[in-house]
Amino acid sequence: VERWLKELFDHADPHIVVMLVGNKTDLESERSVPMEEAKDFAEKQGLLFLETSALQSTNVEAAFSSVLAEIHKKVSSKEVVRGSLNAVTLNNSRRENTEEQKSCCRNI
Repeated sequence: VERWLKELFDHADPHIVVMLVGNKTDLESERSVPMEEAKDFAEKQGLLFLETSALQSTNVEAAFSSVLAEIHKKVSSKEVVRGSLNAVTLNNSRRENTEEQKSCCRNI
């Protein structure tokens, strides 16, 4: 996890919201990492933390809601200024292909 986080933080926006999610809480007998250890790690790294079970539908929606709430909090507190991030604007206009400009794929 530490290697992935380093790579993420090296290449991502500094205001990124990251959540460490422990999954398959329904398989408690097969647990690899104690919850407190994972929670402490997440806290030290500045990550959100939650354990989930897709099988039991436990905390799956809460994980997404927590991330969205944290993003909203950062934007609302002006920690992230709208328009301050590098963005790419997509143009929705279509160009007609000419003989010199043939695409590799066509709609038939």
